[in-house]
Parts: sequence; C-alpha cells; structure tokens
Amino acid sequence: MVINSVQTYIDVQNRVDPTRTTALRNAFAGAMNKRFLELLVVIKRAIVTEDVFGLKSPIHILQMTTPGERAFAFTRSSAKIEAFMRWLQEQVDRGLLDIRVYEQIGASIESSWMNLYIYDSYKRGVIRARYEMRKAGMQIPTIDESGGIEMVMATPFHMDRVGVLFTRVFTELKGITDQMSSLISKILSQGMIDGDGAALLTRKLIAAINGAGVGDLGLTDSLGRFMPATRRATILARTELIRAHHLATIQEYRNWAVEGIKVQGEWKTAGDERVCTACESMEGRIFTLAEIEPLIPLHPQCRCIALPYIKELEKYK
Repeated sequence: MVINSVQTYIDVQNRVDPTRTTALRNAFAGAMNKRFLELLVVIKRAIVTEDVFGLKSPIHILQMTTPGERAFAFTRSSAKIEAFMRWLQEQVDRGLLDIRVYEQIGASIESSWMNLYIYDSYKRGVIRARYEMRKAGMQIPTIDESGGIEMVMATPFHMDRVGVLFTRVFTELKGITDQMSSLISKILSQGMIDGDGAALLTRKLIAAINGAGVGDLGLTDSLGRFMPATRRATILARTELIRAHHLATIQEYRNWAVEGIKVQGEWKTAGDERVCTACESMEGRIFTLAEIEPLIPLHPQCRCIALPYIKELEKYK
C-alpha cells in the first residue's frame, strides 16, 4: 500500500480497531456460525434424509444416522413435535451450548467452548491496560515484572470478572437458542396443520435459524422485521468480546490507581467511516471509571475502548 501524504497515513492508522481484537472477534463469530451450520445440516438430514416425521413414502435406507429413519413417525402430530424438540434440544446442548453430559453439577458452564474466546479477549484487555497506563506515565511494573499474564489473571478481581462474563455469555446464547426452539416448535405445529412436505418444512426451519429465504415464508412480523438465531448469536459473539476487553481494562485501571492519582477513562473510537454517531459523540470525553464501566459496548458490535486519563500527570507532559 502506498501512502501519499501525512494525512493519508494518519487516516489509515485511524482505521484500526482500537481494541486490537478484530481477528479474535472474527474467529469467535466464525466458530459460532460453524456450530449453527452444523445444526442446520443435522436438521435437514433428520427431516429429509431420515424422514423422521414419516412425511415421505416409506423407503428402505441401508445406512441410518441419528435420530434414525422415521424415528418420530408417530400417529399424532403432537407426539412427533414433542419427540423432535427433545432431540433438537440435545443437539443444541451439545453443539451450541456445549453442555457436557458427564460433567459435575455446576461445571458445564465453566467448560463451555465460548470461554476460550472470552478469556483471551479479557486477557488482551489486561495487557493493553497495563501498557496504556505505563505509556500515560504511571510508574507501575510491566506484565512480565508481575510474574506474567497468567499470574496477573489469577488475581481474585480478574478471576471473578472472567467468571461473571462466562456465565453472562452462556446465558445470553441460551436465551437465543430457547427463542429459536420456540419458533421451530411453532413452525412444526403449523406445518403439520398445513400438510407441509419434508422439503418445505426443512426450508422453514432453516429460515428460522439462519434467515435464508425468510421473506417468502411468512416469518417476518407486520413491520417486516426478523433476526434469525445465527445472526443474533454472531452479534453476541462480537459484542461480548468487546465487553470482556473493556471490563478487563477498567479493572486493571482500578487495581493500579494509587494514592493521590485518579485514573479516569477517555473514550476512544475506531476513527473510521463505520463509527456510528452515538460513539462519535463520545470521542475524547473523560469519565470516571464508575461512569464509563457500563457504557462500553455502547451498542451491539461496538468497537470502542477506554484509555487511561490521569489529570495529575498532564503537567509533566
């Protein structure tokens, strides 16, 4: 890339995610999408290939996969739906929520696949906070001088916050999948009443999960609004990593606030054309840590960061 002027160079530098978590957020969102895709594949296989509801003419299949050929081909539609929803919940628990069947009670959340991403983003927030405070002039040790990042992360304040974030993201995703399951149950019920075939029923369920072809399937409300589960989960992934990064920086600022020096937070946006007007209006504003702590992320998929502002050190600059 050729830089033609100083101003162009500054503009290019400003088009950088200030949290430096773009790759991590993309990875988390990608992993989330992959798991929803796997759910779509298994639903299609169940309804179309295995004909679990017995909607197609009976045929002999040499190789069967779970839940099995015509597994839910009961006489009553209500029994079909009930059995399918039990099976679907098992797939959601295993693939999306990652609930471990053999874990001890209370340990399933701690072992969730999502925690790896949350922990990584939080850890980056701690490292960034320490760096920015030293850059601002605070005489504090480096991460290495404190025993390394894992030693720093093991402190009670950070451990408690990370645990709360783990639970928060798990609970939010469960809320999304619960709403998805409720919609799927309604679609199945109406599909049975309408006499939908396996292919049409599958299309409707796929639309409920990822939004494909939703417009012609009547899944929008009177205002044409509908956000599929996959999209909601992707937004959750991107937003919660920013929250983890932000809470880590604020906690680290608190940990190192010393007698006579008041650490505050200065709002910093990504500085590019994607910055919304709400965040743009916050650029450069100074807040107490208590004030700025609940403000970021300001909205879903926010990319802002709180940099340390120490008024007492301004006179030395």
